Amino acid sequence: MTSIDLSSIAAELAVIADAVDRYGQRVTSLVQGDLPRLDPEGRHDDLLSALHEAERSLRVAHRGLARAQRLAGT
Repeated sequence: MTSIDLSSIAAELAVIADAVDRYGQRVTSLVQGDLPRLDPEGRHDDLLSALHEAERSLRVAHRGLARAQRLAGT
């Protein structure tokens, strides 16, 4: 039976969680700044709604990855 190296899994999860967090920050930047400023008439509310959904999904993914990292680190 082979043993599982949980420390390397935890490290990989940390890298992935960090990348997901950075993507989330980029989406947040679009939601909070660029898109509303460039579209003050609200012609692209459907796009803004989709970005809000993506932002929430990335936050959930980040929390899940962080939890998995903590579990792998113990």
